[in-house]
Amino acid sequence: MTVWILTTGNSDVQLEKDNNWEDLYDFVRNEEPISECDNFGSCDNKNEETNCFLQPARVLGLVYREHPEHYEDLFFPLLNAYVDKIKYKLNRSSDRIIVLLTDQESLFQDEIEEKNCPFWKDTCTLEEILKDYLKQKFQKAQQTFIYLKPKGDKGLDHWDTSLERVQDECSKLVKKFPELEKEREIYVSHQAGTPAISSALQFVSLTRFGKAVKFLVSNEYNLEAELIEGSKYLRGIQVEQAKKLVETSPGAAHKLLKKIEDIEPEYLKRLQEYVDFFNLNRSQLSTQDEFYDEFSIESATQRIVDVLDLISIFLSQSNYLQGITLLSAAQETFMKVAILSKTSEMIVTLSGGETFKGKEILEWNHEGLVLSNKVKNKTEIDKILSKLYYPEDTSPKKTNSNFVMLPWLKQLEPNFKSWLLLDWSCQYSRNREDDLRNQLVHNLQGMDNQDVIKYLLGYKNIQVNNVMDAYNNHVKDPFLKAIKLFNLPYKRDKLINELKKLANDLS
Repeated sequence: MTVWILTTGNSDVQLEKDNNWEDLYDFVRNEEPISECDNFGSCDNKNEETNCFLQPARVLGLVYREHPEHYEDLFFPLLNAYVDKIKYKLNRSSDRIIVLLTDQESLFQDEIEEKNCPFWKDTCTLEEILKDYLKQKFQKAQQTFIYLKPKGDKGLDHWDTSLERVQDECSKLVKKFPELEKEREIYVSHQAGTPAISSALQFVSLTRFGKAVKFLVSNEYNLEAELIEGSKYLRGIQVEQAKKLVETSPGAAHKLLKKIEDIEPEYLKRLQEYVDFFNLNRSQLSTQDEFYDEFSIESATQRIVDVLDLISIFLSQSNYLQGITLLSAAQETFMKVAILSKTSEMIVTLSGGETFKGKEILEWNHEGLVLSNKVKNKTEIDKILSKLYYPEDTSPKKTNSNFVMLPWLKQLEPNFKSWLLLDWSCQYSRNREDDLRNQLVHNLQGMDNQDVIKYLLGYKNIQVNNVMDAYNNHVKDPFLKAIKLFNLPYKRDKLINELKKLANDLS
């Protein structure tokens, strides 16, 4: 099936002969809307390239649509070139022709007394004329005319409005004619009309129909049409889409780029590393570096810093499930790392004279922060822990508990100032009904913006405008200051900066 989709513009239909104009114009002179602006009675505007007379599209349509016997007065510069290319040079016969017309009456109703009002350039009144023209050229083709009308106070020269309108109409078309998404050849002539409509049709046709699209382009001066493969345009659009996705959703960007030709394998490899990072997949790092230890202070700190940036991305997208879950994990990981950094070189001497360093007593593994098996003398565990500033009257079995680790950390470093959420989440007697992380993990409950703000502020009554202010000012900033205070090592630049650089490297 061959489909031809085309836009229409103000000069697509011109007067090759003006000898009938004044008589035909007199028939509609007193009819609305022409009666509101009776300034089109004479033909004094001539196109030097085509040697034809120009009248605004709406006026020309109103004058001629009731007089098919005079259609021979009309000249179709762009359409003639397109038809010549499709029918005679490509030897194609269009099965379906879809024509986009414009109608901005609702927006410019109060301004039509002005001759230069965009209202007069609308092409909606040309439907009958174009139907007749296309019927003569492609007798068996099914014709569909679509009226693009503005929404709100934005005209069809507005880029976002035009894109939205074209997207809506394209969706309706596919729903009405599902064969459009099957095997077909789609020619798109998008040059006529406003630049906004032209750009919108180019973008929507490529993203909706992909490689089936070929652009049939020309101009009214040399009257020659040419066919441009849509794949080149499509690649450019897909690359631009991928660039935006790289900064927020590397996985989606990677999936899109794998379908695009000529993407450097090395770039995909670099992007895959960030896909792994967004999924907290460290397996590749482990295989690439035989000395990589995910439980080392440096690697864990690096994960924390990276995750703080990752949380920013998730929260800014309102992906609160990922953000809250990661934040809870980051806080717990930080406390373990900070405790280990402070205690690792501390010396503990047992009553029998046996000496240990803190790193030989405390061990961080998949079970959490626990006592090492190297400590054989169980009767001296309390004494050993007390020398590591472990909170008094606390069971040695609770070394991995949040309500123990936070006061332990504060005793190890008196200058440490925790943030509101960390204080609240480490309270043993807190109201667990408020704990979003628990509700998410255990009960699959959702949340809204205000829930997240309250949670990030540790349920303190503080006036904050939005989620990002709450996170950046009351969680992330003090979190990073604490990492600096404990002198925890990390190397990576800010994740967001790295993603921007990676996006800019895509071509």
